[in-house]
Order: sequence, then C-alpha cells, then structure tokens
Amino acid sequence: MNIWVLVVLLGVVAMVLGPVMLLQPSAHDRRLAGLRERAREQGIAVSMQALPRQATDMEEPGRMPAYQLPAAKGGGPTQSWMLIRSAYRHESHFLENWAWEGPGRASAREQQWLAQRLPRLPRSVKAVSGDVRGWSVYWTEAGGEESLNAVLTFLDDLKSGS
Repeated sequence: MNIWVLVVLLGVVAMVLGPVMLLQPSAHDRRLAGLRERAREQGIAVSMQALPRQATDMEEPGRMPAYQLPAAKGGGPTQSWMLIRSAYRHESHFLENWAWEGPGRASAREQQWLAQRLPRLPRSVKAVSGDVRGWSVYWTEAGGEESLNAVLTFLDDLKSGS
C-alpha cells in the first residue's frame, strides 16, 4: 500500500472526527445541564430571560437562567411583582438591598415570607418574581448543587406560603 494513500485516509478521518469532537459539551456545560435537569425533575421550568435595566446599569443586562415554579391552577400571586438584588443598600429598598421593579408589589403575606427567606438565598440569585403563572428565581447558576438546593427550597417555600 502506498504511504500517500495512508496519509490521505488519516487526513480524511481527522477532518471528519475533528468537528465532531468540537461539538462535545464542555465540563461546565454538562454541569449546568445537570443542574437544570435536576430542577426539571422537581417541576421547575428553566428558561433564559433578561432582567429589566436598572438606573445603575451601565449597559443592557444580558439574559440569564430563570428557574420558574408554575402555580397550581388559581394559586399564584394575585399581582405581578419583581424584586431585584441591588448593588447597594438603601432604606427605600425591601430588606435594604432588594429593589422593587415597577409598580407591582407582593401581597403582605408574600412579603412576610420573602423577608424570612430572601436572606437565605445565595448571592448568585439576582432577582425573584411572582405573577399569576407562578414564581421565578433569576440565578446565575454559580455555587452548584448547594445553591440549587437553596433556590429549590425557596421556590417550594414561597409556593406553599403564599
């Protein structure tokens, strides 16, 4: 067999397998997929959403994962609301560093639950919201399983407490 035939065959195999190998997910991508799959097993939907731009934002916020727990039929918040973790503390904020977005506010009962549970959330949680469809936690997915457990517990507590 001619050496050039062997070289050409090896080149063709490399050209076919090279791009296929590049399509393999990285360890980071596999970790995120595992977190999202575990959340889905608990009834949580995960989607990519952008937070509203805040006055202190220098540029438009990018999209981030929103972990959404659907409300039981007729069981969600009666009014839409969103709390965004602020980069600074202020007396007008809810719990000093959670800013209300827009005119909507959680009910008094929900605010009691939020006051007890927001401090337990990891710093990687950037916002929480509720509307007639259910509740959402906007999380950067930093902190792995421990942070995911805190997010899942928060959503479960909020659903049962409101």
